[in-house]
Parts: sequence; C-alpha cells; structure tokens
Amino acid sequence: MDKDKREPEKSKGRPRTTLIRRFLPFCREEIYCRKVLILVAVSAIIAVLVTPSFTSDSPPFRLGDIADRNVKAKRDFFVEDEAATGKQREEAVRRSPIIYDLDENIAASTFERVGSAFHAMREFLSEDRYPFPRLEMPRESAFGSGLGSGDASALPVSETAQQTLRRKKDFENILGLQISSEVFSSFLEKGFGKDLQDRLVQLLKTSFEQGIVSGKAWMNRDAAESVVIRKAGTSEEHLVHPPYSYPDLEEARKLMVMQALDQGHDIKEMIAFTSLATQLLQSNLHFNFEETESRRERAYIQVKPVLIKVMKNEMLVREGQRVGQDEILKLKAHQSAGTERHWLLVFVSLFLFCVLCIWVVVHVARQHLPYFRMEYQDLLFLAILLILLMSLGRVTMSVAGLIGDASANLTANAFIYAIPLSAGAMMACIFFGVTVSLIFSLVLTLFAGMLFGKDFGLFFYFMIGSFVAAHGVSPCRNRMIPIKAGLLVGCANVVLILLSAYLQDQWIFLRVLTNAFFGFCGGIFAGILVTGLTPLVEMAFSYTTDIKLLELATMDQPLLRELMVEAPGTYHHSIIVGNMVEAAAKSIGANSLMAKVAAYYHDIGKIKKPLYFIENQFECENRHEKLAPSMSSLILISHVKEGAEMARQSRLGKDIIDIISQHHGKSFISFFYNKAMEAREKSRTSKGALLPPINMDDYRYPGPKPQTKEAGLVMLADVVEAACRSLSEPTPARIQGLVHRLINNIFSDGQLDECELTLKDLHQIAKHFNQILATIHHKRIEYPGVSASEGKGRADAVDPNQREAKPDRDKQAANKERGKPDLKRLGIH
Repeated sequence: MDKDKREPEKSKGRPRTTLIRRFLPFCREEIYCRKVLILVAVSAIIAVLVTPSFTSDSPPFRLGDIADRNVKAKRDFFVEDEAATGKQREEAVRRSPIIYDLDENIAASTFERVGSAFHAMREFLSEDRYPFPRLEMPRESAFGSGLGSGDASALPVSETAQQTLRRKKDFENILGLQISSEVFSSFLEKGFGKDLQDRLVQLLKTSFEQGIVSGKAWMNRDAAESVVIRKAGTSEEHLVHPPYSYPDLEEARKLMVMQALDQGHDIKEMIAFTSLATQLLQSNLHFNFEETESRRERAYIQVKPVLIKVMKNEMLVREGQRVGQDEILKLKAHQSAGTERHWLLVFVSLFLFCVLCIWVVVHVARQHLPYFRMEYQDLLFLAILLILLMSLGRVTMSVAGLIGDASANLTANAFIYAIPLSAGAMMACIFFGVTVSLIFSLVLTLFAGMLFGKDFGLFFYFMIGSFVAAHGVSPCRNRMIPIKAGLLVGCANVVLILLSAYLQDQWIFLRVLTNAFFGFCGGIFAGILVTGLTPLVEMAFSYTTDIKLLELATMDQPLLRELMVEAPGTYHHSIIVGNMVEAAAKSIGANSLMAKVAAYYHDIGKIKKPLYFIENQFECENRHEKLAPSMSSLILISHVKEGAEMARQSRLGKDIIDIISQHHGKSFISFFYNKAMEAREKSRTSKGALLPPINMDDYRYPGPKPQTKEAGLVMLADVVEAACRSLSEPTPARIQGLVHRLINNIFSDGQLDECELTLKDLHQIAKHFNQILATIHHKRIEYPGVSASEGKGRADAVDPNQREAKPDRDKQAANKERGKPDLKRLGIH
C-alpha cells in the first residue's frame, strides 16, 4: 500500500525533471559556444599580432642571369652540404643498434609447468594407498627395501613398480620432457616438497632474468655496435652497450650448475636438481632481423642534412655578378626560409595554428591532469591575460623598431628583454596553481617566440623566466611575494642573458651589461604589475587567493563577528573545526588555508535561527520539542542553503561557497526521521487510519557530496567535533574510538565517494583529529574553591553537547543496523 502511494508523488516530480533534462543540453551548448567564441577570438587576435613577423620577400633569379642589384640575407639561414650529409647517414646506419626480443612467456610457462608437475606429484603421494618405491638404474624394476609398513609392504613388487612408472610418466608429460629414473627417484624421496620446487624455480628464474640468447653470432659480430633488448609484446626496451654479458644456452647451463654447487646441498640431490633444471632451461633472447633493418632505415632517414650557416646581412649576389649554381642554392635556401606570401594566407595559417595549439593543450591537460578544472570565466580571464601580454609585446617591438639601434650598445633586443611576460605566469599561478601556470606559460612563450621574429633564444628566455615566476609565487600569502618573485625572475634573466651572449660569442661588455639591466628590470616590472592587478582581478572575477583567505580568516570580518554574537556556540565549534582541518590538511597535501577558512564559515547559515541548534541553547528549552519532525529537519537543512546564500552575498568566493554547500553532503538526519516514524506508528495505532508514508528524502541533506579534499575534511571535522562534545568522559581512548567509528560511518555511507580522499588520507586525518581533540578535552584540575557538585553543575549548565537535543549532528547514524559491521579500515579492532 505504501509503495502505491509513493507513485503519485514521483509522477508529480516528473514534469519538472523532464523540463530540467530538456533544458540542460541547451545550457551545455551555450557554455560550449562561449568557449569556442573565446578560442576563435583569442586565436584571431594573436594571428593579427604575429602576422607581420612572418611576411617577407625575396628577389627571383635564374641560373646565368646577371644580377642587377646586391642581394643580402635578411635573416640567418642554412645551405645543405650533401657530401657531409651522406657520411653522417652511413655512420648512423653503422651505429644503429641490433634488436633482440626478450620473450618472458618462456619463463612463465616453465614456472607454470614446474608448479603443476610438483603439485600433481604431491597430490598423487597423498592420495595413493601405498608409497612409491625408488627406481634404480639401470633396471627400472629394481626397488630398495623399506617400502613402508602394513599393507604397502605386502603388495607385489611389480604392481608398485608399475604405479611408480605411471607417476613418472605423468610427471614427464606435465613437464614436457623426459627425465631419468634416478632424477625422478631423487625427487620422489624428497616427496616433491614445496621447498624443493621453490629452489628449482628460483634457480631457473635467476638464469631467465639475466637473459639467454639463441645465438651470439650477431651480438659478437661488431663490438662497437649496441644492442636493444625489447620485451616481446610490449614497447618496453633498454639499450645495452658492449661487452655483453648474455650467455647462450650452453653457457647458461654451466652457470646454473656452478650456482647449484655453491648452494652446498647433498651431491646426489644436486645432480638430480641440476639435471632437471638444465633440461628445463631455454633461450629467451632471439635476434629480430626485420626490426633491426627497419631501425637502420629509419636511422638513415632521420639524419638531418648538414647545413652551412649563412649569416644575416651576408652578401648572396653582388650587382653585376653572374648567378651560378652556388648562388642559386643560396637564393633558394634563403627564399625557402622566408617565402613571399600574401598576408591573408599567413594570417589564416597562423589563426589555424593558434586554434589547434590552444585547443590541443587545453584538451590534453583536461583529460590527463586531475586538478585541471577550468570554467568559462577562468578561460576568459586567461584569454584576456594572453591578449594583453601579446599586445604589450607587439607595442614594445614597434617602439624598439622606431628607436632602432640608437647606439652600438642599446639594441632592439634590449627593450624586448624588459617585457614583463613572466607576469602572466605569476597571475596564473596565484589564481589557478602551478600546473595551470606552467601550461599557460608554455603557450604564451610559444606565441611570444613567434612574435619576436621566430627567435627561439627569446622563447627559452621567456619560458625559463615564466617557470621561475610561477615557482616564486607559490604559495602567495603576502602582497610582497610577487615583488620578491620579480627580483628572482630578474636575476634569472640576467644569468640567461650572460650565458646566451657567451654561447653565441657575442660578448661585448657594455652591450651585455645593458641587456642584463633591461632583463632585470623586466622581472621587477612583472612583480609590480602583478601586485597591482591581483586585487582588481579578485574583484572582477570573484576569485579567492591565499591573500584573500588570510583576510577572511581575521576575526573582524562582518560574518564572523555576527556569528560570534548571534551564535557563540556555533562560532566556538567553527574555530575548533578550523584548527582540526588545518592540521589534517597539511598531512594529506590539501590546501590547509582554504580548509581552515572554509571551516570558519561553514555554519554561518545558523545565524538565521541560532536557537534551533543545540550548541547555542544555554539554559533554555529545546525548540524542536514543539515542532513536527519534518519542520525540524527542514530547519536543519535550510542552514546549508542560507549559509551558501550569505557567503554569495558577502562575496566569499566560489571555493568557500562550494564547501559550505557540500559540508553535509547527502547525509541522513536519522534522529528526526526516527521521531517521525514513531509519531506515525503511534497515530496509526491510536486512530487505526492508514497514514501516508514518510519520504526519506525529506530527512536528507540535498548535497552535493564533497568534491574536494578540503570539503571532505570539513565534513569529517564537523561531525567528529560535534560528536566529541557528547562524551561524558572524553578520555583519549574513547575519543580515538569515536573518531574512527564516525569516519568509518561517513566512508561507508558513501559521502566521500566524489572527493580525492584515499584510505591513507583518512588514516592521517583520524590521527590529527585524535591529537587535537585529546588536547581540547584533557582533564582539568579541580580547584579547592569549587565543590565537586557545584563544578559539575556549572559544567552541565554551559555544556551544549546534548545529542538528543541536536539531531543535526547525528547525520552519520542513519541506520544503526547497517552501522553495526565496522569496516575496520582505520584500525578499529
């Protein structure tokens, strides 16, 4: 009957659910279109900025023409030296390694056959009615004395001999080889023991692991060549240089015999042992002719042509000179290095390149980096930052082009060194972390290298500076951190400029000193720029940085002051929870500052109705006693929604709002549910009427479940701290038991399924919770001025830990019967 009455309630919710599901694809499509629009706009702007660096022209000449003007190289380029290229390709073929395939299945198959054979023999020995006699050579029917006692000794010799021979034949069939009767008898005397099997497998394993070649002819043919050992069926391989220590089959057998002799066992047992082991031994390294030749072909093709460098401003053709073959080669190389192209085609090519580059980087990062979560506004901010920095680079290049080489020491590159591109890495690291910052820096410096005339020296200069900048501001909990990071970047820039000048043999002291000064200033400019822009970005995009978290953690914040005045019990509880999660977060690699601040604000929704929560009820009646259980449950659930709304109005940041919404997950309010069930049973008993069923969803928090480590920590600390208040004698042992039991219950209830907390993390969390709670609830000295009864009365008067009167803290005990079997995953025995 109850089931039938629930169906109409479900049908009422279907139109709304269907409407949401129908509307959801449109929402997703709108967000997708916005992201595509950002990608197209950013790529188009970058293409516009970079296009001037890729447009060039070159005068055409034919063989035998008389040049009518001088032609100089507008850029550095290379001309191929064919003779040197051919020599290098021949050398690459000679040095190409020989490929040997390592077949690990041979060893595995051998171990499996040995295990099966010995196991079968042990089963035969345990199942047969009489023991096997020893087989002696040269006669298979000769048996020793002492075959056994009782019925076994009375059996005919021929029958036992036939049985032994059958077992020997079975043993050989399983192994796949024939062995002598003496070897079988030796193993038979030992009962085919497990230790004997393990020794045999270990001896074989040692030989197989070192590798046994089928033939050493190719390996020893040329001592200068290297050998690649490749595991069959996989792509795993490693390079081996001469001399080679891989034995062939005969050498491996000799080494095995020597190894068995070193073990010092009985000589007869050793002979039988090594006899079987050497028969089981097989070569597992085989020469791969096809792969060797294929790699040699690839080595030949992959050799890059030997190029002769032609420097910028070097004369290619002089006026009045006849254009010969060498001049044609240089002109073609110069033209191929910068072919005359229409700017529109260059723009389209660069636009498509930017689209592909940005999309691939973001897509791969999202697929393979677990902490790479970028929403629409995050992508918009990074796009704006990228465009601003690229525009700054283009403006600087224009200014440098107007100024030109004002003197021999002040060049155009000096101004480029001062561009604060590393500010982008700092901003990305402050708001999104080091991983996103490094990815953004890679994309930014790639486009910057294209912008500055395809100069890879500048690409590495800005890339290293950006990486140093990202490291310098992680973590950033002080407004001076970007300035210090800028100083660090400036020093790195100076070192890079000095090394580049030395390596390129362009060591002109005053010029290098000027470039180093501008490079150092570039780092300082980046720090100053980040310091000024960070607060503006926080306000514009509602981001929460560590600096903002430190500001929110101060006790003069309006919400915390209101919480302290309106709900002092909740305020005290929040402070303790904050200390708990801060200590535990450091041990599991979570953001301890984020977890602590979120814990301070996680219960701000109780400000609306503070007296409906037990920690705020001081010497007053419990207001829930006069309310229906459903209304009490609704009040408890509402504090989560109201807290999230208050945090949103106070602009606490998305991360803190999410933790406030998730700190109860979808836990069950069992106290009021059980109370409602009892009231329903009483009404049905007294009135005899059929009452509608109670919907369990009305007594469950709406969620979502914790999505991050910080949210999971706040949930655990909230439950544990509240429950510890109910302990009458909070000894360390009782606190530890309670903490482990509550964490187990939360884990088994599935509340931690969607966050990154592991079982190892839960162990660390429980450990730190125990330490802090044991310190808080330590025993206190009873002062002589206060009697025991008076002190007890005062403690009870201010004690807010009445579990029966505060059902919202009982959210992890939804089903006592289900909670009985302890998971024992956190050390509960």
